[in-house]
Order: sequence, then C-alpha cells, then structure tokens
Amino acid sequence: MPKHRLRRRTVGAEPVPTISEHDIKTSSPQGTEDRRRFRLARALVRSCLSAAVALACLAALSTSVVPGGELRTVGAEKAVSAIGARPNDGSGYWPDFSNTGYAHTPANAGGLGLGAYPGKLTDYAKGMRANKPLRLEFPDNSVISFKRFLAVKVMIYGDNLTFVGCLFEGTNPNDNLVQIYSDNNIKFLYSTFKPSSYKMPPGNDGTVSSSPTKPGTPFGKSWQLATTMKEAVAVMDHNDIWGNAGMIMVTGFPGRPSTWTNNYIHDMADTSHDEYHHDGIGPQSEGNGGPMIVRHNTLASLGNTNALALQGDGVYDHISVTDNYVSGWGYALSIGVKNNAKNITVTDNVFSAELEQLYGFLYGGIWGGKARGSTWRRNLVQARTGDDNRAYTTADNGKYLWPDGKTHATDYTG
Repeated sequence: MPKHRLRRRTVGAEPVPTISEHDIKTSSPQGTEDRRRFRLARALVRSCLSAAVALACLAALSTSVVPGGELRTVGAEKAVSAIGARPNDGSGYWPDFSNTGYAHTPANAGGLGLGAYPGKLTDYAKGMRANKPLRLEFPDNSVISFKRFLAVKVMIYGDNLTFVGCLFEGTNPNDNLVQIYSDNNIKFLYSTFKPSSYKMPPGNDGTVSSSPTKPGTPFGKSWQLATTMKEAVAVMDHNDIWGNAGMIMVTGFPGRPSTWTNNYIHDMADTSHDEYHHDGIGPQSEGNGGPMIVRHNTLASLGNTNALALQGDGVYDHISVTDNYVSGWGYALSIGVKNNAKNITVTDNVFSAELEQLYGFLYGGIWGGKARGSTWRRNLVQARTGDDNRAYTTADNGKYLWPDGKTHATDYTG
C-alpha cells in the first residue's frame, strides 16, 4: 500500500519539512515545527472525473443549492437568508448544534428506514476506555446505528459500511481517532466525533459558530484525525466534528465523488500553539484530487490553515464548494498551491468575518477562472459590528467576494 505524504505548505513565511508517521508517533509533544505534517497509508487519488459524469454530478448538485441571497424557511420559523443567519443563532439555517450529530438523527436518516434517535446510545462493548484501542469488524454492507465508540483509536474494517447516529470519542493527540480500512465506500450520517474529556467545545457556549478564544481543546486532550487508510470514498452528512485537527478522506474517483453535506466542522484543538496543522476537510497534500462535493456545511474555527485543505501541487479537478458558511482559519480555502486546478465550482457561499482569520479567504488568490472551466459566483461577505476578522467592516456586509479577497458591489465574472 503506497504512503500518502502530507506536506506542510508554507504558512506565513516559514516552511516546515516533510516528516514521517514514525517521527510523529515517537517524538515528544515539543518541537512543534517538525510535526505539522506526516505520512499515513492511503491510496493516491489517481484519476479525474470524466466530463459526462462531472456534468451529471454538478447538475444534481445545482438542484439543491440555495444561493447566498435566497430565503430558506426553517421549520415553522420565519424565512431567513444565508447572509442574515449564523450557526447557533436559533434559526437552524446553517449546520450547528441544533441539527447535526447523533442526538438530532431523524427518522429514516439516509433513507434507511431507521427510527429517530432513541434518546440514548448503546455502548459498542464493555470496558471501552479512552486510552485503549478498539477494533471493529463488520460484514460488508452493514448499517450500524446509535452506538457509542470510546477508544484511543477506533479501527474500522468492512466495506460499504454506514454509521448512523453514532458517537466516536477518545483522546489521541498527533494520531488518528478513527482509521478506516474499507476498499470502496464508507458513510457517516448524523454522527459525532469529539474528545472524550468534554461535552462541549471549550470556549463555545452554544451561541457562536466556534470558540472565538484560544486554545479550544488542549493538545493533551485532543484527537488529530479521522483517516481513510485504503481507497474508500466517504459520504459525510449531518456530522458534528470538533476537538481535532483535520479529516483525511479520499477525494473521490470517477463516478464516485467524495461528498460532504450539512456537516458542522468547528472548534479545532490547541489553537494557541503550533502542535497542529489545523484543517477542516483535509488535508490532501498530493494533489490530483477530485471529484468532490462540499455543500451546505459550517466550516468555522480558529486555526492556521484551511477549512478546505487541498494543499498539493498536483491537479485538482471537479471540486464543488457551494452554499457553505466559512469563517476563521488561516487561508479558509486552499484549492492547490499552483494555478493548475480545473473545473472548480465555488458558488453561493457566505464568507463570514465572525472569527479571527490569519491571512485571507483563498490561498494565494489562485483562481484559474473560465480558462480552466472554473466558476466563482455569488459568494458574499458577512460582516457585523464586533466581528474578529478586522479585514472586513460592516460596509462589506452583503457585498460580493472576489477571489482576490476584495469585496465589490457586483459579482465576479472571470
């Protein structure tokens, strides 16, 4: 099985060298600059989506996208707009504590015919501990529902598995809390991934998208990653994910896009220090990734890198980023480190100034535009009095964000 090298790109002015998984697992918690990247076994994403399949995927995607300025009715409440809503503001417009994770599993989640969350979870096994590994082996095509998994590392074996309304919790700094050994597919629906030491993220009182103060979950009580160790393509929907540093999942194969919808990814761990490279979806550091659909997620946290962390110099192809709430990070979006990505769709997103941001919304302002089959449209800046991203003011609220990070009264057309 080939190794999938994860390289830390330069953040600010100083690059950090590539290191091995062994280096990370055997080094002390100090020496932070030498442990920001590592090697984990997983297959390289080798090919791009065919044009015909891509058009079909994007056509299906467009039917469910709600443009940045359109009103959406949430239950019996009054209609709210994307630009007028924030996670945990009571509207339920964006993914947040009110509509993601195991406790909010509805009946028939994923069309599987299951009941709603029964009010409590069942421990998968007796004697589970946060410092003890847990090996899960399921027959292919199994559906696992309303189970709690507590471990230093959960190792999942079996193909085409679906986890519904489950809780994965533990403490595993600088390593995987969840390792997935599946050949083709894996699904997590309405599940929660969190540190075992906390019920709520430190600094998040449930009224903000993510804690506006550091450090969040301390390094020693955190977990770092959930990772596909083989070639399984993940479907992630309505999950609540926090207290970690990234989610390393295969970015897709022809006809099988990696899909991230309605997830609440927030409150990265140890944001005061350089122990972690803070990524939301990702990191994916080789390039040659796609197809991938990232639709209607909340991606909000303090951190030093990217909400969407496609950080390689290979070609990213057929990546759709639509109708998301994005705030904080270093550069919030990274779609490669060279201007070679193609067929990229970034539309109808709200880029919020709620949280402090180190650099900008798009890494390097790298955007190939029409010449590479890519589309950047209807992306809006949300800025309110008291927001922590001081690069934007209330004068920018509701304006269009262009790839160069500037706001305009008119939409980008390049």
